[in-house]
Amino acid sequence: MKLVATALVSACVLGGAVAFAPSAHAHASYDIAGYGPGVDGSTNGADGLPATPGGTWTNGDAIAGEYAGSLPVNWYAGMHTPTATRTITTGTGATPAANSLLAQVLEYNAGSDPDLPTDRVLAVGGRSWSDPANDGQGWGHGLDYGLIHYSPVETILAEGPLNFTITLADDGSDPASVQLAFAIYAGWDSGSASVRHQPFITSPSPVDNPLGSTGLTLIDYAFAAAPGQAVARTYQLDDTHDGKYTVFVAALGGVKGQYTLTVSTAPPPVGETDLAQCLADLETMAVELDAATADADGDGHSDQSDACAATPAGEAVDQAGCSQAEFCASMDATTKAGAKACKKADWKNDEPLLKKKDANCTVEKGAKGSADDRCVPAS
Repeated sequence: MKLVATALVSACVLGGAVAFAPSAHAHASYDIAGYGPGVDGSTNGADGLPATPGGTWTNGDAIAGEYAGSLPVNWYAGMHTPTATRTITTGTGATPAANSLLAQVLEYNAGSDPDLPTDRVLAVGGRSWSDPANDGQGWGHGLDYGLIHYSPVETILAEGPLNFTITLADDGSDPASVQLAFAIYAGWDSGSASVRHQPFITSPSPVDNPLGSTGLTLIDYAFAAAPGQAVARTYQLDDTHDGKYTVFVAALGGVKGQYTLTVSTAPPPVGETDLAQCLADLETMAVELDAATADADGDGHSDQSDACAATPAGEAVDQAGCSQAEFCASMDATTKAGAKACKKADWKNDEPLLKKKDANCTVEKGAKGSADDRCVPAS
């Protein structure tokens, strides 16, 4: 048998640089459409409700022409390089952090619409993940909805595999200590039937296409162990859904409040990559070994080298894995000539059963060309 040589350890070094064309998409943008300021105004009502052309976006309409769903999107994180990191946050202190939601709101309102709330924040309802009064299910109107887009995902992945990590943490901008949770889905809502004002299924786990959405496939969900604690999960980036992901942010325990969410990208750790490759190589070797040793008819000859792979059980076979009947199958043994040819055939001996005078060989001592003798070529 011949096994394909397989390397058990691979060196996974990302080298070189990918040239990225300037992108027309915003890196991060916030939809500040809604009916009220502050935490209360951000966890109720119609905040983020899509409108023509898709909301009121602080850094440009990031989803125009791409998002066709009805879930009210609150934020967008555009990821355009293999090391992109975006932090979706309200901002802390008297002067909001650069590019935070509050900073973008202030900048947007100053130049576009001073009537919009100037303290629009990112906040979720305290029973958006689990409400005892709702049989342990959450409520869609207390969620925040975010879109992540790796674009162009094929170019971003051109140099090798990438992981992305979602880190969800309590935002210290408000005094509340919130127990946060999130669910991540592959794809963006693409239908017109989704409605946030209904139960959000969380028990025993979230489901595909929640709240009547279309095109959302659940990848994972996680929640903090206690109020105030952060939760982080890492996923492998792929191009199955054009690099598009949807994140539902929620809270449980009855305490509403603000949050901060970071999406970061990096190649898998070398050891992690080697281990994954090693396991994949071992699996390949196991498949190859199974194929090399498989013996469907149980005659002691592997299928790969068995010239007669369906020999009836119990029949003796030659070195090619054929019984005498199989070996002589091409000869018509019902005729005198065929029977003679079959008798003299090279079954199990590797030499014809011929008398010395009929072949260029030396007959073993006492041989008469009978079935238990074999001809040995003359040296």
